[in-house]
Amino acid sequence: MAGKRQRRLQRIIELLEQHGKVETAALSQELEVTELTIRRDIEHLDAEGIVRRVYGGAVLNAGRSFEPPFAMRLNANVEGKKAMARAVVDLIPRGANVAIDFGTKAYYIALEMRRRHLQVLAAPTSVQVLEVLGQDPDIRVIVPGGDLKPAELSLHGSAAEQFFRERRWDIAIVGVAGINVETNVMTDFTESDARLKAAMVAAADRVVVLAESRHLGAQSFSPVGLLDAVTTVVTDARGAHETLTGLEGRGIEVVRALEAR
Repeated sequence: MAGKRQRRLQRIIELLEQHGKVETAALSQELEVTELTIRRDIEHLDAEGIVRRVYGGAVLNAGRSFEPPFAMRLNANVEGKKAMARAVVDLIPRGANVAIDFGTKAYYIALEMRRRHLQVLAAPTSVQVLEVLGQDPDIRVIVPGGDLKPAELSLHGSAAEQFFRERRWDIAIVGVAGINVETNVMTDFTESDARLKAAMVAAADRVVVLAESRHLGAQSFSPVGLLDAVTTVVTDARGAHETLTGLEGRGIEVVRALEAR
């Protein structure tokens, strides 16, 4: 029971970081619990200082530091994220130019790159990833320009997009909120994040997409691009899955990280 609640709390925080506000009724439908349960979850997060309750829902507490939400997400699905990180780093050749997305999966990828002393040039869009990679002298790090998004400590905006468009990348590693074979589209939560990911994808020779099992078949608000641009999907999903079968049918490589060990 505690695990289910922790996952709900993490999902509520993720949605708040992306949209700034959540509604109790909508959360009840998405998380498939009663509105009373959602109100109790919001009360708990309010008591922790992470959110502020408002009529009909909650908003992210602007005075709260970045660390608690990131730490909560970092500690979710650790086995899956670490397995995905190992699988992704296996795909990166020595000497490659690598564009790296933000988020907790990217953070675990950075840790694995540092552990292996991977000799590459890396351009991260995350302060956390930058900090990890910058500690390894074998990894040359270049920093994109752009605006800093406070809630995620990630870069976005036209300057960041231009940075990636003006260069060629051997590999772009991007996370998405949804991969939908029926619509042939991968999507993300916000327009600014989707535009940046699209710029990374368009400038890369190989596109590696990170997708936890909950993202398979899902579709969010902002299109990142068509699945035609994707080379490889790395996922924590196990066994048969309709979306993964559809991707393989399109000639996209699927790496099931938890089955690859």
